[in-house]
Amino acid sequence: MVWRLDSGLRRFPVAVPAVLLLALAGSLQAEESEGPAIDAAHRIGNDASLNSASGTGDGCVESETAMCLQDGRYEVTIEWETLSGERGPARVAIPRTRDSGLFYFFNYDNWEVLLKVLDGCAINEHHWVYAASATDLGLHIVVRDTVTGLAKEYTREPGTPAPATTDSGAFPESC
Repeated sequence: MVWRLDSGLRRFPVAVPAVLLLALAGSLQAEESEGPAIDAAHRIGNDASLNSASGTGDGCVESETAMCLQDGRYEVTIEWETLSGERGPARVAIPRTRDSGLFYFFNYDNWEVLLKVLDGCAINEHHWVYAASATDLGLHIVVRDTVTGLAKEYTREPGTPAPATTDSGAFPESC
């Protein structure tokens, strides 16, 4: 890309940026689709982040409603609840990382909860659970250590503000 200063105005060749923009728009358009197709496409490209085998007989099994974190050591499920008492399982949004992921309730394009399990063993000999939600629906979050069987539950009633969960002492037996 060449920059020239002429009469106080910056000019540059527009052909290169235009071609790049068209190429980017084409690739974005090719990836647009409904939730299930996005899930399938991202699963194919992110096999490393979906390693759900924990090596134990009762390890985490990745599913539409169960997220496996820390190489399958932790299984995360969330149930939502409306003010009228309607309930349902949150669904796992793909892609995600080894430590964190997103959940949605009704529409893949509307992520509701970010949850992560971090290895804090070097700092305080615990695994930590952090969650943040962008909803006023009630939540029942369960994070289960598939090795020890210990489960931590975090609950919020429907209609209440969405405070973040910051539990840096969640799993002391996991280090």
